[in-house]
Amino acid sequence: MSDTAILTCTGLTIGYRNQKTIIKEVSRELNLSLRRGEMVCLIGPNGCGKSTLIRTLTGIQPPLSGEVILCDRRIGEFSPDERARTLSVVLTSQVQAGYLTAFDIVALGRFPYTNWAGHLTDPDKKIVLSALAAVGAGDLAGRFIHEMSDGERQKVMIARALAQEPELMVLDEPTAFLDLPHKIETMRILRQVAQKTNKSILLSTHDLNLAIRCADQLWIIDRKGNMIAGTPEDLVLSGIFGSAFEIEGVHFDAVRGEFSIPVERRGTFTLSAPESVVRIWTRCALERIGFVQAEGTTADISVTVRNEGDKTWWHYSQLGGQQDCDSIRELIGCITSPHNNGDE
Repeated sequence: MSDTAILTCTGLTIGYRNQKTIIKEVSRELNLSLRRGEMVCLIGPNGCGKSTLIRTLTGIQPPLSGEVILCDRRIGEFSPDERARTLSVVLTSQVQAGYLTAFDIVALGRFPYTNWAGHLTDPDKKIVLSALAAVGAGDLAGRFIHEMSDGERQKVMIARALAQEPELMVLDEPTAFLDLPHKIETMRILRQVAQKTNKSILLSTHDLNLAIRCADQLWIIDRKGNMIAGTPEDLVLSGIFGSAFEIEGVHFDAVRGEFSIPVERRGTFTLSAPESVVRIWTRCALERIGFVQAEGTTADISVTVRNEGDKTWWHYSQLGGQQDCDSIRELIGCITSPHNNGDE
């Protein structure tokens, strides 16, 4: 990542107008900067204006006021070919490309450089194959797009954007149709592209937890159209996520960097266990059922994790009884049983 700004906007106001008047102002006086090699995630609640901002930054939609500067030029000054060589866009809609192969789809990214007939030179073909390899889709080159999974199609579309050799890649909710493992893989690929090719990437997403862990910078739009930008860690510490996203019954946990569902408090616990993944998930299970870690040594229940060879078990005790459990499921069953809650 360098300090060179690829995209900046100054005093930018976005929204919609007819020929005479402004119909709706979505967000105003935005001052943002995206540097070379930086991956920025644009996040915010539904309807806050993320797609409107992306359309404005890419020149698809004119701003109400202010300027968008791409590579030291106003976005409106670019010819279509110049813009295509500088900027690539991947939209949310799923690919409907009939019997085109992955190679064919990615080759479309070379259209700003080919002649009117779309003839690919040998260097063009090498760029297409290199783009597929860069996103881990080299083995998909000969596969038809309609035969691919959603995750494979998304790899191909990212490769197509990369084959344009742009300075900036813009993606509108690239993980929208993917399951969790493929969401993570897609974010990993984009992060890797930014780091290895020094391309700048701007993407909108609803996956806040992933954005916090992958982005160099977050742009957050709240429900009122206010924008705040910064590194993920600074924004977590600022408390902005609570005011921008929280709704009744949902809470942002600044310690874990994720949203959680509050549960009714049932008591306190002490946990004695070696530092390990078993300890972490035992604590999570206890918190899930409403127990919080005791501040001192006195607690309503006590859990000790013991290991002997390959076997792990949980020793649970409280006033009036104790028991060894072979699994966290059995442990939770003991804690939540009517007998232990004083019910008959």
